[in-house]
Amino acid sequence: MAWLLISWPTLILLGLGLRMSLRLTYGPRGADPNDPVHDFLMITSWVLIVLGLAPMIIGGIFSIFGVIIVVLLAMTLIEVITQRRAAQRRSLCALIAVLIERKQRLDLSALLGTESMRGRVGRQANRLFNALNKGMPLVAAVRKYPRALPYEAIAYLAAGETIHSEAAALRELSRTDHSELTTVWRACVDRITYLIVVTCFMILVMAFIMIKIVPAFRDIFREFSLQLPPLTELAVVFSTYFVNDLALPVVIGVGLLVLAASATAAFYLFDVPILRPISDRLFRGRRLANILRILAVATEERQPIANVLSRLAQEYPSGTIHRQLAPAAAALQGGGDWIDALARARVVRPAEAALLKTAEKTRNLPWALRQIATRRDRSAIYRLSAVVQVGYPMLILLLGSFVGFFVVSMFIPIVHLIDAMSK
Repeated sequence: MAWLLISWPTLILLGLGLRMSLRLTYGPRGADPNDPVHDFLMITSWVLIVLGLAPMIIGGIFSIFGVIIVVLLAMTLIEVITQRRAAQRRSLCALIAVLIERKQRLDLSALLGTESMRGRVGRQANRLFNALNKGMPLVAAVRKYPRALPYEAIAYLAAGETIHSEAAALRELSRTDHSELTTVWRACVDRITYLIVVTCFMILVMAFIMIKIVPAFRDIFREFSLQLPPLTELAVVFSTYFVNDLALPVVIGVGLLVLAASATAAFYLFDVPILRPISDRLFRGRRLANILRILAVATEERQPIANVLSRLAQEYPSGTIHRQLAPAAAALQGGGDWIDALARARVVRPAEAALLKTAEKTRNLPWALRQIATRRDRSAIYRLSAVVQVGYPMLILLLGSFVGFFVVSMFIPIVHLIDAMSK
């Protein structure tokens, strides 16, 4: 058993190397169905990886460093799975757009092979393609199987009522680049995870110090008839208050935080974006950028803007966007100007509305709408990056100040005690 605990990195590398060898040997299309050699080697690789990960999981149960490693591995796994699903869905958008334009039969298994589409996205895509092959309209099929495509797909399909406009909308969605925001968001998630883990362990250590160490200091100084330093007195007062009033709420809060994080991770593993309403509010600019891109496709396809906005106000999968687009759609149904209606609904700013009116006169409206959408995306990225760059060091300084306060308050009494005993 000892060799297993020592050689876990080698087992993981062997398992990963075996999987890479299978990919290189069988190529991108994968093995044939029911290939016994491929199945045996695939099972062997997973067994090696699981045997290698077992010591880390066991260590995570019994040690602080193991907990940190397990948490980081869990966050990485969730991030990899979610990003892979997002890439699969964007690829499906482009594929459906090409096949619809060429009026070909939508056979996913023949087009993508056995290895390209697996998991929840692959199963949903198969159901979607089967429904389309049976004659179901694209909008109805996407509404019935929404997890086969990005969650904005049903809104992009509202850009027009013709097959050509729907294909153009899906192609526009597949070209939307989220790489830069994903990089910033990943850095944000990693730092937040680090701060949460450090804070939880710091709370546990500080609780031990305030429950055991600080009262012991106070008793020792009472035995020697010495006065505690003012800084240490403040630490004693805080420790007494923590033990009497805050210990139980803090323990319950940490437990609830761990349970909430675990539940959120489980929801995302099962492809249920439970934090979507919060992200819609925090990144409303990016959601409005999608609206502008949809309007760009609608203007290129010469679709009535009033009808497109009415469908968007109903179909966009966000309550925040619904409430913002509803007044603009109602104004357009009454015969108002669509650019002024978007400006009053704060979908575009006054300067952007002036740009759109100029672009409309010069027949360059799709370009202007996409430029404004790109600017909204970059603005969201810059804001998130600024929050990460400024907030992270401030939180680190705050945690360091709290730890420094207790270190100094515990060190000063030792100096006073040594000085008193030497006299």
